[in-house]
Amino acid sequence: MKNIDWHAGFVSAMKLELIENEKDLIYEEEHLIANRAQRIDLLIIKNSNVVTIRNPIGSMFGRFNICEYKSPGQSLTYGDFYKVLAYTGLYLYETQGSEEHNASDYTMTFVRESHPYKLFKRLKADGIDIKCNISGIYELDGNLPFRTRVIVTIEIPDERKSWLRCLTSHGKPADLANIVSNTPALEEHNKRYADNVMDIFTSANNDLMKEQLEEPTMCKAVNELFADEIKELKNIVADKDSLLADKDSLIATQNTLLADKDALIAKLQAQLEEYANQQS
Repeated sequence: MKNIDWHAGFVSAMKLELIENEKDLIYEEEHLIANRAQRIDLLIIKNSNVVTIRNPIGSMFGRFNICEYKSPGQSLTYGDFYKVLAYTGLYLYETQGSEEHNASDYTMTFVRESHPYKLFKRLKADGIDIKCNISGIYELDGNLPFRTRVIVTIEIPDERKSWLRCLTSHGKPADLANIVSNTPALEEHNKRYADNVMDIFTSANNDLMKEQLEEPTMCKAVNELFADEIKELKNIVADKDSLLADKDSLIATQNTLLADKDALIAKLQAQLEEYANQQS
């Protein structure tokens, strides 16, 4: 599989998940902390504590929300968990200049495709309670300073039409249908995020895409979704064909000129020979 920028896809998918609150949220990718030595994958800041996030994925968000993403195949380890806990503490320290924020203003969200069985086992041994009231969303409670969630994207039901779920190399027809059906309704400035998710899904699921594009209904839907891109590609091909035609015409003209040149040289040689014979 070619190199895929899963992190960029994650940021795009999160923006689409929380699109109902897009005016209430500020996104900072790879936010640097601790003298620029460490970085947070994604920091999401609410404009105000009174804002209510409508999507369940962000419903527990406080004012400052630290998100850690693990791409398919990457582990979410016990060490990763406490690393992000430390990063959140450092970020709290850096934003405490006026002492106006409390620990409840900060949250941690971990996003991973598969279920982190080993991590949950160790956290339970630490006395942390893990509850799942919404499929795919696990609430952690216990001896933790910050509200914490783990999002397991593969467990999010199809009917939720989750964008995060589409960040997978084990895609299903329902995931592709989700992208294709939901993208046209987006405003233009948000369609680039859907395009990013689609690019990643396509790159990571080549076999599924080939199979689905053979289905007349899906093929028609994809063509409609990418009508502008297909039109632009056709224009590029047409321009290329025109340039090639011009090139062929130029070569033909050049060949004619070369033939005329050869004929002229032959004629001059004949005249020179005739003149030489007359002088002898």
